[in-house]
This record gives sequence, C-alpha cells and structure tokens, in this order.
Amino acid sequence: MWNIPFSVVLLAIFSWLFLQLAQVLYNILLHPLRDYPGPLAAQASGWYKAYIELFLQRSWTDVLIELHQRYGKSTAFRRWMVLTRHAGDVIRVAPNELHFSNPQAYHDIYNNVNRWDKDKALYECFGEDHSSFGFLKYHEAKQRKDVLQPLFSRRNILQMQSLVRKNMDHLVQRLSEDYATGKSSDLFFAFRCFTMDTITSFCFAKSVNAIDVPGYNAPIIEAMEASGPAFIQFKHLPLFRKFVFSLPPKIAVKASPETAGLTRLQLILRNQVDEVTANPGILKEAPHPIIYHRLLDPEAHKGQPLPNKQSLYEEAQALMFGGGDTVGNTLMVGFNHILQPSHQELYQSLRTEVRSAWSDLATPPSSFEAFESLPLLTATIKESLRVAPGVVSPLLRVVPAQGATIASRQVPPGTVVGISGIFVHSSATIFDNPNAFMPQRWLPTGTSTSTSRDLESNLVAFSRGPRSCLGINLAWCELYVAFATMLRRFELLEIDKNSPPADLRFRDSFLPYFYAENHLKVRCKPATD
Repeated sequence: MWNIPFSVVLLAIFSWLFLQLAQVLYNILLHPLRDYPGPLAAQASGWYKAYIELFLQRSWTDVLIELHQRYGKSTAFRRWMVLTRHAGDVIRVAPNELHFSNPQAYHDIYNNVNRWDKDKALYECFGEDHSSFGFLKYHEAKQRKDVLQPLFSRRNILQMQSLVRKNMDHLVQRLSEDYATGKSSDLFFAFRCFTMDTITSFCFAKSVNAIDVPGYNAPIIEAMEASGPAFIQFKHLPLFRKFVFSLPPKIAVKASPETAGLTRLQLILRNQVDEVTANPGILKEAPHPIIYHRLLDPEAHKGQPLPNKQSLYEEAQALMFGGGDTVGNTLMVGFNHILQPSHQELYQSLRTEVRSAWSDLATPPSSFEAFESLPLLTATIKESLRVAPGVVSPLLRVVPAQGATIASRQVPPGTVVGISGIFVHSSATIFDNPNAFMPQRWLPTGTSTSTSRDLESNLVAFSRGPRSCLGINLAWCELYVAFATMLRRFELLEIDKNSPPADLRFRDSFLPYFYAENHLKVRCKPATD
C-alpha cells in the first residue's frame, strides 16, 4: 500500500483548487469571450449547463429563450451593451460557447460554404463517433454521405415509395381496429411505429414490426424515448457514458431494463453487421438495396478504406434514430393542430383537397408526387414542420482558425457556436404571428409579409448546409403519404376528450423528449367511400 505523506496530499488538493480558481478568473476576466453577456456562472464554468440540465432537470432551450429575453431587454443590460458593442441576440452560455437568437446566425453557421468541425463534447455523447452523423471533421462526414446519398436520392425514394405506402396501410388497419373496439389511438406512438418500421425496412430490409405491438408500445420505441434523458447525462458525465457503453449487452439489459428494447435492437444490428461482413454474398438475397450494399462497395468509396464493423454498426444506429424522430413528431404535432376545434375549416378543406387527387378510396395515386401538387396539403406539412420540434438543441460547431462573422458579430477562432432551430421557426421578423398554426402563410396568397423565398429558406427542420439531414427525401415521402392517407382513409379524426391540451410539452434532450401524459390520443373512424 502506498505511503504518501499527508502534506503531499494536502498540497495536491490545494494545487488543484488553485488551478480551478485560476481557470475561473481567466474565464471571467481574460477570456476572448469576456465581453459577451451571459450568466456569471456560465462564463465561469461549463458546469452551469450541467447544473441546469442534470440538477434542475430543465429543458436547455427553455433556458436559452429566457436568457436571450433577460439580456436583450433589461435596462441595465442595454446600458452595458453600448459599452461592449454586443447585443442581446448573442449570449455566452459556457466559457467558450455562444448562442445566437438572430435567425441570420443560422445561415452564417450552417451553410454550403462552411466546413466547420462539430463540437466534440456534444456529439460524442451519442456513441456514434464513426457515422455520418457523428464524424467531427467535415471531410470524413462528406465521404460517408457521398457513399450513402444515392440510396436516399429522390430517384431511389420514388422507386421505393411502395414500402412507405405498405407501412402506412398497415397502420391504417391497426387504427381502424382500435376504433372498432371503441378505443382511441395514441398517435405519438402510432406514428413513431410507422416511421421506425419504415426506416428499418428501408435501411436493413428487416422491419422491427413495431406497428403490430398492442397499444403501439413497441419496446424499441419506448426504449428510444427512455434513452433521451440518458443522452443528457452522457453529455455532462463522459466517464459515466464510457462505462455504460462498455457494458456487454446481457449485462446492459439487466442494469437498465427500461432501455432493454434498444439494447436488443443494437444486438440485431451488430449481428447483421457480423453477418454481412463475414459473407457479403448474402446481400444478394435482400429484396432491395440497403445501406450495406453501399457501405461495403469499394467502388462507392472511390479508393478510400471500407468502414470497419464498429463504423458500420454506428452508421446503422444513427440512421435508425434519425429516421424515426422528426417525421413522427411532425405528424403528431401537425394533426394535433389540424384537429383542434378552431381548425375545423382547415381540416375539412384538407379532406376535400386530398379527395380531389384520390377519388376512389380503394385506388390511391400510384405515386406520392400526386400529393405534391396539392397546395393546402403542402402548406400544412410545411407549417407542421415549422411548429414541430425536430432537433431541438443547437447543432454546435467550432469556429475555424481565421475566425468568423456571425449575425454581424466578430467571433474569435475556436469558439463553439450554435443556434437552435426553434429561434428561427419562432422568429416574428420572418413569420407573422409565429405562435399560431397558419398553413396559409405558405400559400401564394398567404398573409405573411415575408416572401415565399424567405419562408422557404428559414424552414430548417432538416438543418442546412452540407451536413443537413441525409434522409430528407424519404422524410418528405413519408409526410405526404401519411398526411394524405390519414385524411382520406378516415371519415372522422377526433381528439379523445381525455387527450392532453393543445400545447404538447417536451424536454430538450437534443431530440425532443415528450412527456408521456402529453401524447395525442385520437379516435379514427374509417371512411367507407
């Protein structure tokens, strides 16, 4: 046993405390971001965010909104702002991190020109470091995205749309069975089952058959929801994250029963990776091209090394998470607005418009392209994307060595910067009456004072720039098919009287974590003609 003198231990402790204090003083008094406003605790230490999210259990985006209001409107701050030349549209939320509220910042950070790195502390918490989503460096992400892009191209989605239709028809059957037994349906889980079955069938040719689970309480869906708050812990407690990720699957299932479904799906993905790498010839048996056809194709990589097993697995998991969330949330939030008593006229107009393109109930249009020409339906989908939370947290980037100008502010190199898409979608300078659900704003004769180009460029549900969502074409196909099918195949959609109020609450866990009591429950009466 070591025999370390007490004086040495004491000296080590005091030295560590001195270094911590010195770092705090530097962050407050000498750091390049010292002139930017923000809570003193946030300027002093990165533990401010951990305190907010872990101890207070608050949604980070809610806090960001409050901070921008506080530092942008207080009289004391306005006087101080004149001296420092910084406005309340940018705040310092960590020693080396700025958050912006001016929508222009979104386009300055996330655009087709910038090749900025992703923030390591945020993106490593997902355990997908070797995927198109998790790669920190632009060139790595681009190489992988170029490999997968043909699979998610509009051309391929048009060829594969029957898979989306099949899953949506299956969901309609299940919703109709609910109605026949006098039950309302939980559309939060139901739509999430639809998107999960679609992405797993599309990417792996192996559906998890979530739609068939009674009550739509598929273990994988529940597990993914339960894992949301865990990502917050992983972000602030990296040692805890590494410990959890190091556990063998059998132990992980016992240690965390609430995420057992997720662990089992990860096992399926790992087994599939082992299978295709050991015997690539089995890919010929797949009913359609899947991600491994591209990821294991030397020609697709143009001389670059093929991904190893871990990278293949992480890519599969990233696509699974990315493919299930935004579309499912948009469908639920969209119908939550459409079915409110105040929007009955909109609901009936949508049903009439969809019927104009789908007259015979038994014979739907052969392609979702028929729905793209419907102006009100398209406007409603866009408005649903605007008000529904996609990726809630700011997508953090690192300013390059030459520095950058963001929303007219000079930002020093190495600074971590971001802006939540919520600040763009709720901006009153872009969207008139942003808190209202108004599909007409997207119509040519809409009431918005902004031009249609302004509105389109500020619809950032799938992000912008070279690292935007890979699956955007599949997402639009799902949205058109699902919205149109729900409106045509059901004679009446009625919110259950015991369903929650219209303002569906969620917590920011990077993706939105909707509270269980806020799920939308609807009675779905099948149409007969």
